[in-house]
Amino acid sequence: MSVRKNTSVIWHHFNKDTQTLKATCNECKDVLSYKSSSANLKSHLRRKHPSTYLSVFGANDQSSSTQKQPDQDENRSRKQVEPIPGTSGSSVVSHSSLAPTAPPPTKRQKVMDSFINKKISVEQKKQIDSDLLDLCIDSFHPFSIVEERAFKKFCRWIPGYTLPTRKTLSGSLLEECYNKVENHVRSVVAQEVETICITTDLWTSRVTESYIAVTGHYITQDLELKTVLLGCCRFSGSHTALNIASELEIILNRWNLKEKVNFAVSDNAANVVKGIKEHLGIEHFGCFAHTLNLIVDDALELQQGLIDNIKKIVAHFKRSTVSSERLAKYQIQQNLQPKRLIQQVETRWNSVFYMIERIVELQDAVRSTLALVDRNLPLLSSEDWTTCAQLCQILRPFEEMTKAMSGEKYLTGSSVIIMVRCLKESCKKILGNTEFVSSVRDVAFNLQLGLEERFQRVEQSGTLALNTFLDPRFKTQAFSDTNEAAKTKERVRKLVAAQIAKHQTNPTPSKSSTEKKTDDYSPWDIFDGLINQNESSATPLSKAIKEVDMYLADDILLRRNASGEWNSPFVWWKNHRHV
Repeated sequence: MSVRKNTSVIWHHFNKDTQTLKATCNECKDVLSYKSSSANLKSHLRRKHPSTYLSVFGANDQSSSTQKQPDQDENRSRKQVEPIPGTSGSSVVSHSSLAPTAPPPTKRQKVMDSFINKKISVEQKKQIDSDLLDLCIDSFHPFSIVEERAFKKFCRWIPGYTLPTRKTLSGSLLEECYNKVENHVRSVVAQEVETICITTDLWTSRVTESYIAVTGHYITQDLELKTVLLGCCRFSGSHTALNIASELEIILNRWNLKEKVNFAVSDNAANVVKGIKEHLGIEHFGCFAHTLNLIVDDALELQQGLIDNIKKIVAHFKRSTVSSERLAKYQIQQNLQPKRLIQQVETRWNSVFYMIERIVELQDAVRSTLALVDRNLPLLSSEDWTTCAQLCQILRPFEEMTKAMSGEKYLTGSSVIIMVRCLKESCKKILGNTEFVSSVRDVAFNLQLGLEERFQRVEQSGTLALNTFLDPRFKTQAFSDTNEAAKTKERVRKLVAAQIAKHQTNPTPSKSSTEKKTDDYSPWDIFDGLINQNESSATPLSKAIKEVDMYLADDILLRRNASGEWNSPFVWWKNHRHV
């Protein structure tokens, strides 16, 4: 008995099991029963994969015609559907010029036309435009994407949708989105910000245009740290202290925040510092990471010759494809994942660390490759390689601290004192270790000297000391100077006492005292009187001393939890705010 051949195009999208009478969808792997007809399979495509269904079947369920002349029907549908999506920017040759006697469009073609030309509402159009703009903003796509052939082709499958022009996207749509977001952020800032600190930076683009950016950082009543970009705009004129102060004042006034700024953080440029401190009257802190950058740059001048030689070697591998391929091939032969050398970026000291660290990691591969290169390149001696490896050891703590202080999602001000102290201890240990070569210990000495000079009064900073004391991870343990720790403790006591006195000035009457008169003979009223007498005899300062002592007696919050994640001081204070 002969088996009838499967002629329906449905089987291009399903795998058939004749024993179980089941079919597996090639797209979603669902298993369906087909028994004596393919109607269930077509229904699956129509419901789960409409684009596949429409491109192949449309609304044509005349299976008999498909079985009688599959080749003709398949070829005709392909010809009819082919011009719709469009495969290039060139015009499509009409069928009438090739086949004047072609039959009228089939029902399948009409369904495809109705699908593509389906009308959408104004609101749907706005939503799709908004999502398109979000694609450009969130994924950094250029607005010119709407002019690209392949993207136009893709968007033709969105029923009834017409792409906006590049000018519309970058003009009215972007402006509308910006205004909407800005109004929302303004509303949030107005409601949540009581005090705020700002960070600011100035830079010049590759086309020599100057810019200034200001970011605000604040803590909500729910102890949540938030960051908001207050402004990023062109900076005209010379970078004088007065001009910088004027631009900062304009941005702060635009957000009604000038009187709410506690302090500002920037790099250590004299004009910026002067503009903030003298012209705006705002307390200023130099960026900790930028200060570390200056310290390391100064210390590494002792190894500038070695660093220059490494830069030349790295530059050669960046230019030469032959050497780069040999370097990768050597690593593959050693069953290693191929890595590239890293070049230094002049404005970031840690890029020097990454450059040295990578060349040390690829030492064998680099030496083997350079031996095959007939170039006038500097050769690193065994002593040079040892120096590089040891430089990585003494620079790694500074790189770790730089990364830790460059984030915006966690507290950094409370970490300055402890980080400076630990970096000093690290340098001290290196200087006492005779395994380090003398040239490396000289670098460590300069690092220690830079820390002493640039952070000599860090524990005397009232703001940093207060932040450190109130961080449950550090408390007084971060201070190297016990006198400064004691001063900070006394200051906290006075601040707490002031808050207690403020609340005692206008006490909230208890519910029981407002509902009934006191019975002089009631045992419970007598007890309440004793409690009130004891409460009134305790001064705000005595209460504050008790409160601060309880805080210090509590266990130090570990930096990481059992899962290895960072413990947040905010979470700790949320859990202890009513203790």
